Amino acid sequence: MTEERGTGPLSHLRVLDLSRLHPGAFVSSLLADFGADVLRVEAPGASDPLRYDTAMDIAYNRGKRSMTLDLRHERAGDVLRRLVRDADVLIESARPGSMDQRGIGYAQLADANSRLVWCSITGFGRGSPYADRPAHDVTFLGYAGLLSLMVGDTVPAAPQFVIAVPIGALMATVGILVALQERDRTGRGTQIDASVVDAATWMLGEHLTRASQGKPVGWGDSASRRTYRCSDGRLITLAAAEPRTWGALCESLERPDLAPRLGDADQHALTEELAGIFAGRPSTEWVEWLAPTAACLGPVNRPEDLLHDPHAVARGNMVPLADGGGAQLFANPLRFIDSDGSHTYTATTPPADPGAHTDGALAEAGFTADEIAALHESGAV
Repeated sequence: MTEERGTGPLSHLRVLDLSRLHPGAFVSSLLADFGADVLRVEAPGASDPLRYDTAMDIAYNRGKRSMTLDLRHERAGDVLRRLVRDADVLIESARPGSMDQRGIGYAQLADANSRLVWCSITGFGRGSPYADRPAHDVTFLGYAGLLSLMVGDTVPAAPQFVIAVPIGALMATVGILVALQERDRTGRGTQIDASVVDAATWMLGEHLTRASQGKPVGWGDSASRRTYRCSDGRLITLAAAEPRTWGALCESLERPDLAPRLGDADQHALTEELAGIFAGRPSTEWVEWLAPTAACLGPVNRPEDLLHDPHAVARGNMVPLADGGGAQLFANPLRFIDSDGSHTYTATTPPADPGAHTDGALAEAGFTADEIAALHESGAV
């Protein structure tokens, strides 16, 4: 089952999302899934680029309200100060220091609400010599050291989806939840400085430790851990890199002669031999035959495959957008099991039009009808 905004475990929280593009959108989407009242604060007449693509708009703006506010306007500080009075969390992705320079940073606004948890999510974070450099996900992957282990010495196309950004968003969300827990203890909020590059580099764990000790990094090019193309042109994954899983593969293939070759110095020759074997059948047959065994083999699914994948169906991973138009969303991946059974929290309300809740949000913040009209007239909202 899915839960709409206002009924989830975070329904007591009010979130102001001043961010643009993917980093902040991932963070506020997670909070919206769990019921937080997320109010997007967007520039008048210049919406977030995520709005320009329908699929991105649905994926990252569902379950949120929207108001407009020109953060460069002379009235922006007054409006934000009144908005944050009743907010629990503020998310922004501006260049480090730029909001402070405009008088609307954490230091200037926290006195209006000392319990406010302010999350700054940027590519490089405060204090980085790269803080002013423009970057997108593949740039972050390169700086973080992840891309080098993904591509080796080849020159492939860039990944067709974001990787570093959602990792950074997950870490930022953890930071927000930790800060809220700390606020319950101390009564005071804080500012979180979340760097996408730092979060992505955190994934390297053991490899960074090896590098610090002068040891080789990465897991190497192994015939037992790679993808293979099958007769139908589709790929499968093989991860039989331990003696047990390698033994299970050799036994299933009825190739006991391959068992002693797991640690062959010539992995290329072993790779070529396995490639010839897997090219002899379609991927569906290999998966049906070997996936249930200890050989650690599986399909390389395409996004469209997931719409009907038995695992995704059984887990209830796809849920419809509540507008009845047929668009499918991937449900929040966390499952909660209680006396009512297993369920997830996923915001399925369609994205609001930019600025659809401007007047309502301002009224909630204490602005009178005349003040709201004046803000419209001045172009602040």
